[in-house]
Formats: sequence, structure tokens, C-alpha cells
Amino acid sequence: MATVSVVSIFTRGARSSDTFEMRRARVQSDLSRATEAWGTGFFPGVRGNINFVSLNEYYISDVTIPSNTVSSVNDERVQSLILQARTVNNNATALYVVYVSGGNLSSGAVGNGGPQIINFNNTNNYGVYGQTVLSDNAADSYLLAHEAGHALFGRFTSNSSNSFTINDPSNPGNDHNNNPQNLMNGFVPASAPFINEAQATVALQSRMLLENSTIQMATVSLSASGQTASISHAPNHTLQKVPACPCCDRPKPPEESERERRINKAISKLIKEIGPDKINPKFKPPHDPFKHCKCKCNDHHH
Repeated sequence: MATVSVVSIFTRGARSSDTFEMRRARVQSDLSRATEAWGTGFFPGVRGNINFVSLNEYYISDVTIPSNTVSSVNDERVQSLILQARTVNNNATALYVVYVSGGNLSSGAVGNGGPQIINFNNTNNYGVYGQTVLSDNAADSYLLAHEAGHALFGRFTSNSSNSFTINDPSNPGNDHNNNPQNLMNGFVPASAPFINEAQATVALQSRMLLENSTIQMATVSLSASGQTASISHAPNHTLQKVPACPCCDRPKPPEESERERRINKAISKLIKEIGPDKINPKFKPPHDPFKHCKCKCNDHHH
């Protein structure tokens, strides 16, 4: 399986943030669901063969971010935490997830996210990391898997640096898929969300996958199964201090070229305009005729 590394950042008051065990359980639930949707897949979709693993988990005990004050992942407070996490993880290629407190974002969505460009040389030589913010109502759902999809879909469609898009490849011109059972529908199914062949094909070409990354990180140790082999997570793991701007004491972002700034500004606008990214709790998946089949090939509907 291809691999997406995930860095999880809990703010004070976010659901499941109270203890190390609760935080770990929420992270593992989100990663397991993401691997289900993008890895093994659901009927009547395809397998994506993408595995989500934890690179690091953090609890920011002195920062509270009410979700109803956050319009998107572009929020300055969210961006500051992502920047700090990227810095202490040596700018690792990963999906950076910030958990905030409260039911919904100010837009009514329960999550928002997408890709950002780094180390851009040309449309065939660049790096990508993913970023997302999740509210309390995103817990126990496929929202992280959905937001990861927005990041995995980031791509250039031509040799022009202005051609970057995050559109659903199976629904050109749109952020979301029209099928109510599809993972990338704007109202994410509460159960068995499938991905289609076009979505899987584009996702497997993403620079966010470790196998496709232009940044080789020795800090990520993987076993043959694709799971993290050994990563230490202290119960009170907190972000370290990072280089800050002397005038405002904010983290100093890595140097960006003018083209990188321009591309990321356009991407941030696209991400902010994504909607609704909510959960559809009433959706019922169609009957899977092979659900109770005892055949061990496990290859009927993929």
C-alpha cells in the first residue's frame, strides 16, 4: 500500500483531548476509517491501496480555538499550529490535522482542508503537504478521509503553474462528487463511503504520498506491512518553540519563492470556497450481495 503520514494536533477543549488515551483513540479511529475508505474500499467502489499512519500526535494545552470562530483551515491560529508542527517535524511530507473545540466551523461545515505547495521548481517537480481542521462533530466519521481526499486531489493539469486544481477528478469543475454514497460528496456518508476509479488514480499520483514525495524523511520508520514500526508518543507531548518573527513573536514561515506564494494563495482561496463538508447521517448504502460471502479471495466488487 501507498502511505500518507498524519500529524495530529489537539487544541484544549477539543473533543477527546482530555487524556492521552482519548486522543490516541480518536486519532486511530480517524486513521482506520481513512484507510478503510482509501485502502480496502467499500462496495460498489474500488480499492485505493492507500494506508494512513500516525507520524506524531500533539496536545496544545494552552491554546483553545472555538470552532465557530474558524471559517477554514486558513485561520491564522490553525496555520500557526501547522507551521510549528511542520517545523519540529523537519517539514515532513504529511497531512497535518488540527482538532478544534465546538460542533461546527463558522461556515456550518465540520471540516475543511486541502494541499499546499512546497519546493516548487516546475509542474513536474514540486512537493505537497496536506492540512485540515476538524470540529468536534467530525468525530466518529469519515471526515478526515474526506478532507484527505481534497489534499490528495491537488495536482497541475498542464505545464502552466496556474493550472493547479483540487477538483474531484471524477466530476470536473467541482470540488465534490454528486453520488451520495461517494466519500467525496459534500455530505459525507456516515457509513461505507466508496471511491471510484478516477479518484483512486489521481490520489495514487499525489506528491503527498511518501512514495511520491520529493522529500525523503528518515524520521518515518515503516514496517513491511506499511504500519508505523516505532514512534514514541509521550502523554504530555507538546510542540516545541520554533523560530519566531522578532516583531510579533509568531513562527517564521519557511522561505517561499514568489511562484510558491502565488500558487498557495490561489490554493488557499480554493480551499476556503469548499463546502459544505458535512455528514449525512441518514444515508444508507445499497445492499452488498457479497457481504456474507465466505470466499477468501475478497475480490468480488473491487
